[in-house]
Amino acid sequence: MVSPMPARQTASGAVFRTSQVRYTPRDMERVQSQTSRDSEDVFEERSIMDTRTWLRLASAFLVGCVILSVLHPAPTSAYEKRLLNIADKEPETLDPHRSIYGQTQSIVRLMFRGLTKFAIKDGRVTTAEVEPDLAESWTVSDDGRVWTFKLRKGVQFHKGFGEFTAEDVQYSFERQLQRKKGMRFAKNLDVISRINVLDPYTVAMTLKRFDPVFPLRLVGYQQGYIISKKAAEKVGHAKVGWNPVGTGPFYFHRHQPREKIIFRAFKKYHAGRPQIDEIHWFDVPEDSDKLRGMEEGSFDIVRFVLATTDVIAKARRIGAVLDKRGPGGQYRFYVNVTKPPFDDVRIRRAFMHAIDRQAIVETLWPGDLGEIATSPLPLGYFGHTPLALPAYHPERVKQLLAEAGYPNGFRIKNYYITKSYGYPKIMQLVKKQLKKVGIQVELDFVNHPAYHKNIRQNLNPVVLYGGTVLPDGDVMLSLFFHSARAPNPATGNTGTNFGHYSGIDNLLEEARRTQDRAARKQLYVEAQNRILRDAVALPIVDIPNISLRNPKRVRSPFDSDYGEFALHYFYNYPEMLQIIHEER
Repeated sequence: MVSPMPARQTASGAVFRTSQVRYTPRDMERVQSQTSRDSEDVFEERSIMDTRTWLRLASAFLVGCVILSVLHPAPTSAYEKRLLNIADKEPETLDPHRSIYGQTQSIVRLMFRGLTKFAIKDGRVTTAEVEPDLAESWTVSDDGRVWTFKLRKGVQFHKGFGEFTAEDVQYSFERQLQRKKGMRFAKNLDVISRINVLDPYTVAMTLKRFDPVFPLRLVGYQQGYIISKKAAEKVGHAKVGWNPVGTGPFYFHRHQPREKIIFRAFKKYHAGRPQIDEIHWFDVPEDSDKLRGMEEGSFDIVRFVLATTDVIAKARRIGAVLDKRGPGGQYRFYVNVTKPPFDDVRIRRAFMHAIDRQAIVETLWPGDLGEIATSPLPLGYFGHTPLALPAYHPERVKQLLAEAGYPNGFRIKNYYITKSYGYPKIMQLVKKQLKKVGIQVELDFVNHPAYHKNIRQNLNPVVLYGGTVLPDGDVMLSLFFHSARAPNPATGNTGTNFGHYSGIDNLLEEARRTQDRAARKQLYVEAQNRILRDAVALPIVDIPNISLRNPKRVRSPFDSDYGEFALHYFYNYPEMLQIIHEER
């Protein structure tokens, strides 16, 4: 955790100090520039105008000007800077390919864009479909392996680094594929075999195999962001982090360490200059300080580390709007179909009917903090379909246990659970619920790295896990349900198919060969139904990304209740936010 610098006061008043001057962020907004017009009168000398006449006329003119200035003051042309103040943590870098931290994922969206972007459909942003952004269009070869992108002409990079071209695309992806130091998302581009620049506005990418998810891999998110080749080569790979140059709606202006980062509107942004002039991104590590600053008018948007019921209640009292974005995160149970007694589908179904998901959500994520999950492929992922998941039914549990030969229940010993995040709270509630139907669970709390190690050694017959990935059925279902991803200590496989399930392998493999979007979606729908039929996974809760917004200061074009789906913990289109100037 980053602690506040001594020069900044995050307690009462959220006041910041620079040199000997005290100011609040709102004071900084009231920047006015006055303009005066200097009139230059040119008098033509005339032989008939003597000096006395000139002096009398000049004197009368000056007196008249003074009188007019008193009775009718000259108008002042005042411009009030449209300043957006955001409270979050300070990112450790502004290199979009280098960090997985939430604050970094949020902030780089201001500066960078990708070849594709998440689509806006019916007034909402969806993560299940993409549309052109820096690429105007693309074509795919018959075998689905060669993707040729036509780039948008005239797109400019920040700070005079020139026009965006195919060389920038090639550089942005190859720096990752070459595994240059710090590149975190290269694996998402591994399907690329080679990249060819055909001309300044055309780039061809040859894949190792057809990849139905490929346009999604190129979206403005993580590995998909395009950076300036010229700028990166000028400062060097290692220094891109604090010398970021993209094509996005805002450009990096200044970093005041441990205080704030300033961004300014990019006048040459290809989709039009944003209405907001500047964004000040303040480093405020503590959620209590963020909320206090919003209440006192210092912050317009706040992103929390952990949005609790107390935080939400106070936010509502001060009139803040909760902007909820999916797909967020999902907690779910995976049941190992190879471990007795869970190798019997009746035991797996009994386990699921024993869990009161509604009680868990209402206890830990009441109100706007979470929703009962409807599928192991969450809403917002391509291919999602809502399922009728097993309902809480204690009597049915006892019946199934008796049928399977366990009329008195059974005991799960040494059940490992991490002490981190929401895991221990969920398991404490589930333990009580299972006990009521005769299933005893002995919890063994461990640190998070140990938990990851233990579940990949198959020490838990049932695994509680979360995770957010690229929002497509192929990525999510393959990661958690394809047999190739089943963890196996003997072979070194550290995959995440904790259920050791193979029942949808054929569907996933067929979908990867299918170029027809509707047919591919239907295969994922069938896959979800098989997972339900075989009682392999039980989704518990979908938790949205939440930020608070002052509606008197900032307007969003999208509904605050899931009007946007995003993967980067922030607004998909920050350039569409607008400052509202209330009367002062």
